[in-house]
Amino acid sequence: MNPNKKTGKFQLRLTEVLKSKVVELSAKDGISQNSIVNQAIAWYVKEREKRVN
Repeated sequence: MNPNKKTGKFQLRLTEVLKSKVVELSAKDGISQNSIVNQAIAWYVKEREKRVN
């Protein structure tokens, strides 16, 4: 089973400043806004796991 497979929808609320930055960076980098949010969450989880273990 692929652990990266989509399993469901998750609603995320961003401040207007963060939302505008995500829109700006996704256009600049040529990747989706969802991809940026997923990368940020993956980074956060990885960093938290380092501190917990």
